[in-house]
Amino acid sequence: MATITFTLEELLEILKSNNLLHKQIVRAEVKNNCIELIIDTKMFMLPAIPVSLKYVSFENNTATFEVSLGNSQFNQAMGMIGNSYQSKLPYFVKLDLPNILVDIQQLLEHKNIKGIQVKEISQEANKLSIII
Repeated sequence: MATITFTLEELLEILKSNNLLHKQIVRAEVKNNCIELIIDTKMFMLPAIPVSLKYVSFENNTATFEVSLGNSQFNQAMGMIGNSYQSKLPYFVKLDLPNILVDIQQLLEHKNIKGIQVKEISQEANKLSIII
């Protein structure tokens, strides 16, 4: 068993360095133990949406992240926005608003990473630990 531990800033840097953030994410940073994103919607009435992702849990190979949008008006529209984005997400990502569920094993297979089985993911303050 091995443990990989890194800060959320390091995780974000890994994602950016490997071009793993969706092209509609125009800005990403870490604030208050969450990853804050600005998403370009390509919609005239709502050109960008601020989104916050917070790690919640890991169970049955699924990592759960809580999603919150910039303000209460955005949060009210989240269901409509979520429905339009589900079809654009990879098969290993599911929207169950206010959560995003990521099947970690399918993600690893999709990225052709073999021989790794994630046993646990935990977050303490700004540090994320993955036990394989």
